[in-house]
Amino acid sequence: MMDTVRVEVPVRATEDPEKVREAVMNVFPDLEIEGYGDFLKGEGNTESLSELREALERRRIRLTARGILIKNMRGKLTRIYINKQAALIGRVNVLEEPITPLGDIMVEIESDDIMGIIDWLAPDVSGEMEGSMDEK
Repeated sequence: MMDTVRVEVPVRATEDPEKVREAVMNVFPDLEIEGYGDFLKGEGNTESLSELREALERRRIRLTARGILIKNMRGKLTRIYINKQAALIGRVNVLEEPITPLGDIMVEIESDDIMGIIDWLAPDVSGEMEGSMDEK
């Protein structure tokens, strides 16, 4: 089975669908995004996660993202949510579940090697921060 990344985001009546699309494209520039009623959906492979991976590193939230991805794992699937408003201005805020009234960007990853994908996307960097403690 190939690795699959699915992205889905609600478009509320009060929102401009193009702005919602822009928010998704800021985080997933390679994804083909299509509209389905009140949702925009896109599907790609793990390469679609490259920008997200860089954003997690830049914002130093890899451990947070990793915790969510592991907690939300169900067999070969995991998911994480990204705040839509933040994504529109090019920031990545990760959430465990959708909490924003306007809806958040749901990112679902499916892979036979789901832990391998999580390790790549959000590596366990806890050791890097504790350097001095290891030297005892």
